[in-house]
Amino acid sequence: MLSEVNLAGIYVPPLLFYACAMLPLFLLLQTILARIGLLRRVWHPALIEFAAALSILALFILYA
Repeated sequence: MLSEVNLAGIYVPPLLFYACAMLPLFLLLQTILARIGLLRRVWHPALIEFAAALSILALFILYA
């Protein structure tokens, strides 16, 4: 896991970098889930998307 990054004298938490790295993968996964029709078949699509985003972020934190 990264430690704080000094960016122009401001300490930035590593979660920001992980979230920025997670966003393209999440958008790709969201597109794939929408195309195969899974998001239309679940009860609450926003919960599925939120869980997927948190899972991707957790994987980045654990393995980066």
